[in-house]
Amino acid sequence: MKFRKTVISTSVLALCGMLSLSAQARDEVRVPALTAPFGAGIHEQVVIFERLIAKKHPWIRLVAQESPGYVYNVKEMGTNKRREKTTVTWTSTGALWAGDTAAEGFFQKRIPRDTFRWLMTRSSNCIWFVSLDDSIKSIKDFSGKRIGIGRRSQTHWGLFTTKAIEVGNGVMDSKLEYLGNNAAMSALLDGRVDVAVALTTNTADLKVVFPSGPVRKLNASNRDYVNIPISKAAASKVNKDLNAPFVSHVFPPGTVPKQKDTLECMGDYAMLASHRNFPDDLAHGVTTAYLMVGDAAGKYLGGGKLYRRQSMCVVPPGIEPHPAALKACKDFGLEPKILK
Repeated sequence: MKFRKTVISTSVLALCGMLSLSAQARDEVRVPALTAPFGAGIHEQVVIFERLIAKKHPWIRLVAQESPGYVYNVKEMGTNKRREKTTVTWTSTGALWAGDTAAEGFFQKRIPRDTFRWLMTRSSNCIWFVSLDDSIKSIKDFSGKRIGIGRRSQTHWGLFTTKAIEVGNGVMDSKLEYLGNNAAMSALLDGRVDVAVALTTNTADLKVVFPSGPVRKLNASNRDYVNIPISKAAASKVNKDLNAPFVSHVFPPGTVPKQKDTLECMGDYAMLASHRNFPDDLAHGVTTAYLMVGDAAGKYLGGGKLYRRQSMCVVPPGIEPHPAALKACKDFGLEPKILK
């Protein structure tokens, strides 16, 4: 184990030496990064990474650009020619699937998944439901109930939750209320809905799990509530029926607040991606820049703990990797893990 660490450290030192040499021959390159609305977490993290990367990498300069969210990012990257060779974007495997299938209410025309290339994985996530009514034990009990979910324009909080209810479990007569993630939890606490959606951001191995703001709000209320799973079977049915790339996680008891039993949930992967025409040198540089910051990011922001080097080089299903990004992982002493 010690020998392995020594090899990686030597590789990193060698890489930093090569980067120092390249800095003498190359001017700084500003790379815009489409993020998400302020308050969503991604935008704030990229702003912080701008400064960390500027201190670590000799010529890559990441520039956060606030956007309305993942749907906008997919459309912009898929239709704006000026973005192809200049810009990277935050997105998710589920958002790319929505674009590829021209999901109703989200995309007017299809934007093929093959438009995009993976650069670096940030995290996975976990979606389930919560209720103050302990008689509601499963999604099958949602029939006739008022379900507070995300806005119609939200992929994770609105679109994916709907598919889990209607396709994964066959419940077509619940009363879906597209309130927004925070408003839905407030409505649950006020008794205006019977169920609300919950979400965490986590590493795929579940070593790092961050409950979302609505989950923390519910826990802070000190109310008794029940966690309602999205089962592995339901996620598998969504994937089979809709050719979707969702993943299942199983939370051991105590992973999230007031969780007494094992909890199954459904999610996808959040990642940094580029257009397939993004230049090799920039793709290699951006992936390398994140790997250079890597584990140190957790010292500066809570969400930074998600940016672990081993996790960054996991290529999720539903997107092709950029060859230069794979090379950056290998140059850093990390063997990419490509999930199918």
